[in-house]
Amino acid sequence: MKYLVATLTISVICLSSAVGQQPQQLQVDLSLEDAIRLSQENGSQVAQARLQSMISQGAITSADGDFDPVFFSSLNYDFNESASSGFFSEFYPNSISRSYSASQGLRSNLRSGGNVEFRINEGYDNESYLDDTQSNTSMSLSFTQPLLRGAFSMVATANERKAHIAHDSDLLSVTQASVDGVQSVVDAYWNLSFALADLEVKKQSLLLAENLRDITVAKYDVGAVAKVEVTQTRADIASRQDAVLIAQNSVTTNHDALRRLISAFDNQDDWQIDFNLVSEVPPATAVVNDWNTLWDQALENRSDIQKLQLDVDSAQIDFDVAQSNMSPKLDFNATGTYSAQDNQVGSSLDRLFDRDSPGYTFGFVFELPISNSQYVGAKIQAKNRLLLAKRILRDQSTDLAQQIRQALHDVNYYSERVTVTAHASNMAQLKLESEQLRLREGASTNYQVLQFQADLAVAQSQQLQTQTEYAKASVKLDTVQGNVPTF
Repeated sequence: MKYLVATLTISVICLSSAVGQQPQQLQVDLSLEDAIRLSQENGSQVAQARLQSMISQGAITSADGDFDPVFFSSLNYDFNESASSGFFSEFYPNSISRSYSASQGLRSNLRSGGNVEFRINEGYDNESYLDDTQSNTSMSLSFTQPLLRGAFSMVATANERKAHIAHDSDLLSVTQASVDGVQSVVDAYWNLSFALADLEVKKQSLLLAENLRDITVAKYDVGAVAKVEVTQTRADIASRQDAVLIAQNSVTTNHDALRRLISAFDNQDDWQIDFNLVSEVPPATAVVNDWNTLWDQALENRSDIQKLQLDVDSAQIDFDVAQSNMSPKLDFNATGTYSAQDNQVGSSLDRLFDRDSPGYTFGFVFELPISNSQYVGAKIQAKNRLLLAKRILRDQSTDLAQQIRQALHDVNYYSERVTVTAHASNMAQLKLESEQLRLREGASTNYQVLQFQADLAVAQSQQLQTQTEYAKASVKLDTVQGNVPTF
């Protein structure tokens, strides 16, 4: 229902713009739950992470394409005319040659690191000095398999496996963006809640000072107080007016921050909506937990930790490939062929498929770089990248322990401060009331009352801020573990 209200509000704004009216700043009720839901639907970080995961999904398809069979075909025509020499020059002063050649077949890389190719060749020759044309055809099947450097699936499928790792990492980024988005919205929601409440505190403090000014002016008019009392009160009012302006600016800034996190911004009218925050701050409760237990859970749940582990896995693949490349090249090659010959291509192909003229070759190719500097350097780089990835994972895990300890400390710290600041606020109210009574009895001064008014405003602001800080900290204890809290 609240979401429907927001939608209708935007529609009203768009309609007023269409008829040439200035759009009005409208207010919509917004709960924390609705704010989180809208941020998950419209949030830019989550949307970008999802698009990035789609990109990496395409990279997997591209990497798989390394092993797709490839059909190839070629067709060539050759003409050559030249002066004859030797015996044939007596009969054929010029030699004319016309030939056609064609080739087609399939080839594919193998996950073993090798490759295979099947090929059919056709050739047609028409020589001027020959009575008949000549057609040659052949088909061959060739196979190459590395035995040392670049051998087998560890190397051949490295890019494919890294593409899968990159995609898994991007999917984890979506999860992390979602968790971070929840925390950002919670912080923005309670920041705005505090800013709105603090503005009311500042306005109430200004109102108290203005009431005191009116009383003081009335006393001055009958000669009951000195002029300095009026001047002092007016000076304090000016200071509190400035505090109200600062608080109003904070409300505007925090409103925009929350709008940016939850609005779709299909048009700029979303900036015209103000929010009436309806969620109450949660009651403060201390948490009794062993931070080591929370840390273990966070190491399992946190997407950024899992992403760093994937970085280690990817670096391990690079190192394994670099280690393999340190070996000399030793490739096994084998080729089997059938060939045939006749006057025409068609009849030559018929003979070819009879497989009357087989042939085969096989052997090995060996290469050994003298210094092998290229692969030695690559291995050094890969090894240190792997060590760096492991170090980053270790350091991030240590940082996570600190974050867990801090989050647990903050919840308990603010839960205690909520009680303390509430008591301080009550005491400041009682002190002000007592001092106002003393002032009416002539036993106090405007200066003392103004000071107690300011103390009350400070105490109330601290109480409000502590409550909202606790609300943020209680959610942080969940999100720092990689969990999305429920409300």
